[in-house]
Amino acid sequence: MPKLTVKIDTSLCIAAATCVGIAPHLFQINDEGYSEVVESGDMRGYEHTFEVSDADATSIEEAVESCPTRAIASRPA
Repeated sequence: MPKLTVKIDTSLCIAAATCVGIAPHLFQINDEGYSEVVESGDMRGYEHTFEVSDADATSIEEAVESCPTRAIASRPA
């Protein structure tokens, strides 16, 4: 399984929740009104590193591409 780092830039996040619509098991809107990764893994603020299935990696890429403000980024860990 690939290991990815997913980062949410809260200065860009407008809580459009397209990421939640694409992958509700991976993203949620938190109490501060920003998207966040549901998976715990290795977490540093809004940056998370964790192992994902190939299907989840595809969902994360779709969420990255669908974010209207480009607030989500992912890269191999």
